[in-house]
Amino acid sequence: MIRKCCNPACEVPFDHRQGRLVRFSSKPANDKPAEKYSSIQHFWLCGKCADLFVFESESGITLKIKPRHQELSRENLSFFVTAA
Repeated sequence: MIRKCCNPACEVPFDHRQGRLVRFSSKPANDKPAEKYSSIQHFWLCGKCADLFVFESESGITLKIKPRHQELSRENLSFFVTAA
């Protein structure tokens, strides 16, 4: 259940009417079949943070946020940890 913005520095409570909501399906870290062991989670950035940050997936296992102005080619991404 989403309670607040994913940005660790933001305390805005969840409001589905604004911001950016994403559904993330993580792959298992081991060799188990993904259809049996994948996990679906939802993440949300409030309107203000959605203007400043974007979501990025790292190896299909974790979801992180990074500053929007750092959007570069896929080969040069910098990742930042987020709280869910």
